[in-house]
Amino acid sequence: MTKRQLYALSQRKRDIELRLGESSDLVARECRIGQESIPALLMWIDNLVDKRTLQLTTLSPLLSLSALPSLPDEPPECLEELCRSVISAPEAKVVGTADEAVPLLMCGWTLLFLEGASGIAVIQTQGLETRGIEEAPSSTVVRGPRDGFVESLDVNVSLVRRRIRSESVRVDKLVVGSVSHTHVAILYIHDRAKPEMVEEVRKRIGKVSIDGVLESQYIEELIKDSPRSFFPTVYSTERPDDVAGILMEGRVAILVDGSPFALALPCTLAHLLKTTEDLYLAYPVATFIRWLRYVGFMMNLLLPSVYVGTLTFHPEMVPPQLLSSILTAREGVPFPVLMETLLMELTFEVLREASVRMPRSIGSAISIVGALVIGESAVQAGIISSPAIIVVAATAIASFTIPSISLSGTVRILRFGMVLLASMFGLYGIMIGLFLLGIHLSSIKSLGMPYLAPFAPFRKKEFLRMMFRIPWFVLNKNRK
Repeated sequence: MTKRQLYALSQRKRDIELRLGESSDLVARECRIGQESIPALLMWIDNLVDKRTLQLTTLSPLLSLSALPSLPDEPPECLEELCRSVISAPEAKVVGTADEAVPLLMCGWTLLFLEGASGIAVIQTQGLETRGIEEAPSSTVVRGPRDGFVESLDVNVSLVRRRIRSESVRVDKLVVGSVSHTHVAILYIHDRAKPEMVEEVRKRIGKVSIDGVLESQYIEELIKDSPRSFFPTVYSTERPDDVAGILMEGRVAILVDGSPFALALPCTLAHLLKTTEDLYLAYPVATFIRWLRYVGFMMNLLLPSVYVGTLTFHPEMVPPQLLSSILTAREGVPFPVLMETLLMELTFEVLREASVRMPRSIGSAISIVGALVIGESAVQAGIISSPAIIVVAATAIASFTIPSISLSGTVRILRFGMVLLASMFGLYGIMIGLFLLGIHLSSIKSLGMPYLAPFAPFRKKEFLRMMFRIPWFVLNKNRK
């Protein structure tokens, strides 16, 4: 074959190097292939490719072509023939321009240039290092699957597909981020999810305009309904079985490459207070635990405000013996009830944040010992009363019953607002806060679904399924 100067390999190599700023991890490998010794150039990003895959599927087949029949005379046809018959990678194709090839190069694909051919062969040789599959740290279970999502999009999709082996499962992939080019997958069951719901999710993600997406929270914040609301309108989870259940309910899941947290739409308050583990326990136990969760939600929101409002404005509502004990414990305390409660709440929040940021080996010990030592010392010094510590501790324990991290953070913020209302108006202030909260929640929707559904608007069957874990034999009987 005569040498063609139009598409000189040296110039094409230089073009790619200039695009990447002559990055040191860009590898170029020149070789000659076929009986006619056609000059070829392979380029890839080091540490983004699996070198064993590159060797077995690309380099070895190309370099052993001398024993094979002649390739087509025309370079474009030759490149197509290499992709069809020689390269054994899972996917290989020819693209027309460097603008199409470079994004794939940055994802771990290998580029193949032939002297005289205008096209570029792109070969799938990805080999990104990923964390091993292990139990999701944010949602441990007593009974149920122990695997959790990792930071690889392909692995996460496979974890969902192994649970729903149905041809109805659809996976649509999009690219988000003008700089990061992050892959985002939309999962749904096409005969259960409403088409308009799927299209709305696809449209919202398509409208996302951002430089980079490093975690699924970026997508969550940009596609959620009522973005100024404190309440999460997008559900997040690290559990593949949770996502499988979400898809079977007819909802839509979103997986983001580089994040172990999946998103789900639509999302209501009832969804945030349920867990997948409810389905794995006996129905009386699961129902009881679900009720405890609702009680813990209300305690987390209202217990400190009830304590402040009652002692400040309505002490006559407290039984005499209990009131006497509380007043005795508060003798010598220099702060009013409001300041005492806020001080303890803020102290606990600081301890919680410190335990998260400190090394795991000492974080839990420091938080527990710190709370005990500070609380005991404050009581002995007469700075804080024992009832205030009991109320704050009970509130903290109740906060851990909320399964959703996002909802738990929202309630922690609203709790301070309820305490301030109770300090100004007593129990009337708490009622005002609850009315305002109810009005706000009634105005929120998630992908068209009311946030308080099935309570408002009331739907009897769905409400019963929210309050009770219906036994499987009853559900199967109703389907017949």
